Amino acid sequence: MQTKLIKIPLKPGSRAPVDKLISYMKSSPELPFNEMNQKGYFWDSVFLDAQFNLYIVIKSPDFSSVMLNNDDLVETDFRAMYEKFRQQAWQSDVYEDIEALACFNQALSFEQFDIMPEPA
Repeated sequence: MQTKLIKIPLKPGSRAPVDKLISYMKSSPELPFNEMNQKGYFWDSVFLDAQFNLYIVIKSPDFSSVMLNNDDLVETDFRAMYEKFRQQAWQSDVYEDIEALACFNQALSFEQFDIMPEPA
């Protein structure tokens, strides 16, 4: 399992759109799961600091094989929600990949969906 930490600068006061997106993802996890499964990576954790930087821990069995453009993506209703969030909250289209030094957890699930079960 590979891990990345993404830092996304948000517009000041963007807590409400963040909360709305997370609430949507928790209420309908099959929709973001479907898109993330197609893309080849999954959100693990989400953090927001006092300067309105959003940090998302993402995991993938192999980041070299993730879908880089959305042309082949079979979109769900999640896509419209996520794009609205980006327009409302992101400062720009730029985000920062923060170098991962180690990942100690080899298992991953997204809400109730198992991605990579614990090794035996």
